[in-house]
Amino acid sequence: MIDRRSTLRSLAPVFIAVGAGIGLGACRGQPIYESTNGQFQGRGSLSEREALIRRAAASQGGWSVQSMRPGLLRATNTWRSHQMTVDISFDIRSFTIRYVNSVNLDYDGAQIHSAYNARVQALERAILQGSGAGLPVSGGGTRGGADAVPVSGPVVSPE
Repeated sequence: MIDRRSTLRSLAPVFIAVGAGIGLGACRGQPIYESTNGQFQGRGSLSEREALIRRAAASQGGWSVQSMRPGLLRATNTWRSHQMTVDISFDIRSFTIRYVNSVNLDYDGAQIHSAYNARVQALERAILQGSGAGLPVSGGGTRGGADAVPVSGPVVSPE
């Protein structure tokens, strides 16, 4: 009985290390995703493109969007203890979403937590859908659906 107890005590650090390794592996970083050259469908002015991007961000929840200058928006998404900021540059034909900053997403200059990529990809899909590209939304744990972004009309918060 004593041998069994001492054996378990001596193996406890091994079990803890293995469990921690498995847990950390689930949160492994990914190469940072940047949406480049997203193509708007149809015609639209610069102000209409900005409004479309704002509606798309509102449909995803958690985003606040600030105008930096014509053709450039800064969007911040905050949830629990995490925060991410991206710049969305756009003209009448295309848009690009680029990393600016993050908090508690383990960014190391090349890799970032998968939640960042999931939220950028969901925002990208919402913008494309709002412009009429008609891309399907994959589940992926993101908010919104195929009809989440109104093409026109008032912005309706999902909450």
